[in-house]
Amino acid sequence: MTSQTSTTSKVSKSPLFEYLKFDGKPTFDVIAKTEEYVNAQSWEIDENTYDKDYVLRGPVIGPINRKDLRGSQTGLGLKEAFPDVNIDTFGYTIDPENPYRCFYFQRWRATHSGDLDAYGDIFPATGIEMEAPVSVFSVVWTPEGKIIYEQVGAVVDRFEGNTQGKAAVFGLLHTAGLKLSANPGDAVFGAIQRIGHFLGGRGRSWSKEEDIPKWWVSNSRGADDTDDWDEVKNGVSYGKGPGL
Repeated sequence: MTSQTSTTSKVSKSPLFEYLKFDGKPTFDVIAKTEEYVNAQSWEIDENTYDKDYVLRGPVIGPINRKDLRGSQTGLGLKEAFPDVNIDTFGYTIDPENPYRCFYFQRWRATHSGDLDAYGDIFPATGIEMEAPVSVFSVVWTPEGKIIYEQVGAVVDRFEGNTQGKAAVFGLLHTAGLKLSANPGDAVFGAIQRIGHFLGGRGRSWSKEEDIPKWWVSNSRGADDTDDWDEVKNGVSYGKGPGL
């Protein structure tokens, strides 16, 4: 059997992820720094951890900057509704094609022992113990040691736990009774998100266009379909989303 050398380029087909490789030579231990970040996490996080061009993206949330993310989390009242959140984190590993990027897994458990006040809508305490499915998270650090990109809540196996496949914050909301049917590419949920932005007063699923850092050139917002980067290569414009 003859072995062949792969000719597939390791240049990312997504301009986002090629940009995030920076110089490819971190001067710090990326796993150790990520572990320190995760272990220090609470409802209150040191904002000096984040780069000014920080973006968070999840399956149906984002791109959202730090200011908007803080406002959205505060408005959901999760800390009061789930005071005993326990997060088991494991499996830290570096992306072999980007040494600034660290993946890790989390399993969330919590008890809905307090009322959830979601922007004025009250979901009374149920006493239900939540077990969310294991999900994958990742962070990308800048050469200066700041987090510029954070990916959250990608479920490994939706049949695990008792949240009908919802992980992290969406698992908490589901347990409290706010059972959102939210999946990438869900046009109905995407429309609901845009209506919510138009009406205002309930936080944001993604930041306003002028507040999204320039490096985030994806057109996808919230639950929108993922960009087809091959189309972009063939002349379809990108870098400005559909608004709201």
